[in-house]
Formats: sequence, C-alpha cells, structure tokens
Amino acid sequence: MRNTEILVLAVPLAACSVVVMGAVGDSLLEQPCGTVPIRKFKIVGGHDAHVASTPWMAMVTGQAGFLCGGSLIASRFILTAAHCVGNKKLKVRLGVLDQEAEAQEFDVDGMFLHTGSELGKHDIALLRLAKPVQYDDNISPICLLLDPLFKDLDEHIVKFRTYGWGQTQSKDSSRMLQKTSLFNLRRTECTKQFPYQEIDRSHICAERAGASTCSGDSGGPLTAIVTYGHVPTVFQFGVTSYGAENCSKATVFTNVMAHLEWIVNTVRVSGNF
Repeated sequence: MRNTEILVLAVPLAACSVVVMGAVGDSLLEQPCGTVPIRKFKIVGGHDAHVASTPWMAMVTGQAGFLCGGSLIASRFILTAAHCVGNKKLKVRLGVLDQEAEAQEFDVDGMFLHTGSELGKHDIALLRLAKPVQYDDNISPICLLLDPLFKDLDEHIVKFRTYGWGQTQSKDSSRMLQKTSLFNLRRTECTKQFPYQEIDRSHICAERAGASTCSGDSGGPLTAIVTYGHVPTVFQFGVTSYGAENCSKATVFTNVMAHLEWIVNTVRVSGNF
C-alpha cells in the first residue's frame, strides 16, 4: 500500500459523518468513487432519493421484473445480497431511480456467492456485468475502503443511510427509489430483537423509530459519509439482508468491511483489474 501516513480518526463530527485522515493511494477499490454531491433530500418512513446523489444504485431484475437492489462498486461489478441470486438469468439497470423509466441495462455473465452464505450469514454476492460501465453524472461507483487500519470503521458510524425500492407505508413496492436514515445499533441489542439468529461481526444492525427497510429492499446498500483524503465521500458499509416480517424493528445488514477480502479477491480474480 502506498503513502500510508495515517492517522487520525475523528469520531463523529456530525450525526452521520466521520473524518479519516490519510492518503488515498490503493485504499479504494475503484477511483474515482462516491464523489457526488450529497443532498439532504420509500422504505418505511423514507423519502424519494435524487438521481445525482445515488449514481451507484442498481436494480437487479429477472424475467419477472424487479428482484433486489444492489450497488455499483467497480466498472463490471454489482454488490448485492446472496439470497437475491439463484439459478436465474439476471440483468442490472443503472442510471435511473424510477422502476418504469428507461435505463441502461446490462446482462449479467457471472454470479459469485459467498461460500458461507446461509440462514442470514455471509448474505453477500457479486454480479459481473457482461461489459464495463461507462461512468457519467448518473452512473458511477460507490466507495469501498480497503485500508486495514480502518477495518472497524463501521463501529464509529452513528447514523447510516439506506436505499431501496421495497414496500412503503402503503405496503406496495415503491416505483421511485426511497432513502432513509437509520442509527447504528449494538449487536447485543440487535440479538434481543432476533433471538434465533446469530448476529456477529459479519453483521451491522441499524434502526430508527418509524423507519425501516422492508420486503424488496434486499441487496441495497447501507452507506455513510466519510471525509477521507480531505474529501467528503460516500462509502458502503452494509448490504440489506433481513429484518422483522412486519418491517417494524431493526434491519440486519451484511457487514461489507468484514467481507472486503472476499470482495477484492473475487473482483480481481475475475479479471476486472
């Protein structure tokens, strides 16, 4: 790793922001990434997202239509939940937030599930696009922080943002991408809500009164703003995995930081770099 002069972690300056001082070097999976304007603009208790603030958001679709959310992390790779992927032909739509709008659509020519994925554990997968994405104002990747010095950075985030096209208060799937904020929840407290699930370092839990993910939000990203290399940047920390059936409790996310080695190895071995 180059230029690793690091080293200050300031926690937290704002409700959903931390500052990490250090040179970018090889610490990001893809560059540039996450450098879009952050706008404070349904997920239950959520609001419409804005296309310019979510250029990494992906729709994963099958023959019957929309399946799950996902995130663009490199020019040929989408990060999503393993339970969204099966023996089916998938496509990915990028660059729009309206499910019914025209979008750039990409065939998926490779599906990579974490070998340990089962029963809410390691619920993470990568989809390889048949051709590279050409980045523009509406399509660009989210950041993944590879620096091992900050492998526990998720522990310091107070408030996350999450996105999806899942059910809203009306119980219908949302046509427009929704966003909401959720607060980091201690795993010990999260376990009380899901006593029959093993919740450990491979998970992140988050909740907020009156807001939650719901059916259809699976695979979408859990994000936070991190000032890294002096630039406020959107980083992905989780992948939406599961929650309560009535969408009223915490959401359990697959912890991206705990799966970085698998993500990087899969992307690089598959020929993206």
